Amino acid sequence: MRLKKQNHSIRKIIGSFTIFILVFVAQANAQQAYTKYCNARYGFCIEYPVNFGKEPAPTNNDGRVFYDNEGCSMRVYGSYNALEHSFKAEMRDEEKGFDIVTYRTSKSNWYVLSGYKDDDIVYIKTYMSRDKSIFYHLRISYPAKFKTEYNEIVSKASKSFNPVL
Repeated sequence: MRLKKQNHSIRKIIGSFTIFILVFVAQANAQQAYTKYCNARYGFCIEYPVNFGKEPAPTNNDGRVFYDNEGCSMRVYGSYNALEHSFKAEMRDEEKGFDIVTYRTSKSNWYVLSGYKDDDIVYIKTYMSRDKSIFYHLRISYPAKFKTEYNEIVSKASKSFNPVL
């Protein structure tokens, strides 16, 4: 009888310890640290995870590409509207890059598209400057199997991406 009580106590301790570890790991994952990238040429900033790598800045300094080792790529850049696209034409052109668009919304000077391309989820947020001369783009793609893991990153990046229009 005494041995059963000891085994029961040991199991309770192990169970409590396991729960503690799981909660600690979940909190550590939920508290992703971010850093900010700002582009002086086009006047935008964005927050991205500190553990992401970044490609070298392009010669024209139009933006940057950030990435991780799981297949996520975050590209943020500005571009002149040299072809004088309308806002809706730019959105239609972006839609052509998807296999399936599952979400779309727009306001007077921005739009968001999300959907699938091959095995990836793709999220695009684009702004147009007031004078219609510049597009500001945020494009995030990541393996669909990691959707839950990347929701916070996409949300944080999207909310922090607010160009000076």
